[in-house]
Amino acid sequence: MAIAITTPGVKHGFIANATSANISGTETLVAGVSGKRIKVAHLSIQSDDAIGITILDSTPTALIGELQFAALGFHQWYFNPYMELPVGLSLQCDADGAGVVWIFVQGFIE
Repeated sequence: MAIAITTPGVKHGFIANATSANISGTETLVAGVSGKRIKVAHLSIQSDDAIGITILDSTPTALIGELQFAALGFHQWYFNPYMELPVGLSLQCDADGAGVVWIFVQGFIE
């Protein structure tokens, strides 16, 4: 099942709230922009189910994980300096099974 992304308006940067009632496979969290880098300042992941989640770029190269979640598991990061993706690549997540997942990402595209 696809992941739903909402992006509340912000003056600078982006916020992406991703939710899925049944995540599976690879999903794009933040689309890449030609000639620019995604810089992640904050990332939170919560899962209702036992599942493995990997945060990766669109090459696909793993950036974080695979993280193994127990039911009701939660992981959170604040990056200082920012976690920077290579120019033009998207930020994605990949699940090794199916489950209910929430992912929050805040950062900048520069």
